[in-house]
Amino acid sequence: MITAMVLGIVGCVLSFISIFFAGWLSFIGLVLGILAVVFAVKAKKDSGSLSGMGIAGLITGIIAIVLGAICAILYIIALAAIA
Repeated sequence: MITAMVLGIVGCVLSFISIFFAGWLSFIGLVLGILAVVFAVKAKKDSGSLSGMGIAGLITGIIAIVLGAICAILYIIALAAIA
């Protein structure tokens, strides 16, 4: 559960930073968000329910996926516009 929370938080931070600095960080944030959701679902499957950290990992993982996907798409569009 701690793993899901940490990966979700780091994924959110990297996805948010990619808006302002390096667009390629959104891909890393996207992958970390997916891993956070996978670990949260695995923790729920193993223990039967999620604690507060598990729920936080699931929510931040979903946010990281959405934000990372949006930023990755915008980064790809920006690269296509430059070329």
